[in-house]
Amino acid sequence: MKALIVAAAASQAVYAQHEHGAADLVQMKKTAKPAAFSTEQLALTAVLVDLIIPRSDTPGASDAGVPMILDAVAAKNAAFKKQWLAGLQWLNQGRNFRSLAHEHQVAILTPASMETASAGGKFFKLAKDVTIDAYYSTREGLMTELGWHGNTFLKEFKGCTHPEHQV
Repeated sequence: MKALIVAAAASQAVYAQHEHGAADLVQMKKTAKPAAFSTEQLALTAVLVDLIIPRSDTPGASDAGVPMILDAVAAKNAAFKKQWLAGLQWLNQGRNFRSLAHEHQVAILTPASMETASAGGKFFKLAKDVTIDAYYSTREGLMTELGWHGNTFLKEFKGCTHPEHQV
């Protein structure tokens, strides 16, 4: 949970303002009403996070409830909300990002993923970081995707078995 909030903070200034009482975020109901985002902002967030972690043989980011997790973070962290909404505005500048073809959405995000100094680059890094942290804090991310089964006892841990990593 701490990793989700650290990534959501996106900077030391935002991190310093974070409240640590957000353990309920992981168990968020997917059908809950948004607390910080409008319906349109939540729908745009869903499109974005699904471009970052799409559905495959495992659930995608929206399937795991990532948009609602980010909404809950924004409801508790005004600085994050401000950054996120500015980023959504960047996505929609002069267009309706949600209505664009998948290929066009990817074409907009690809350059942003490679540049870290621009507004788009900073927002994409934030979006990627918080999407990944939120997704892997859910049942779908931890158990379905990673196969984590909780606190299990290992009789023996052999470590990496790749020959190139053996000394």
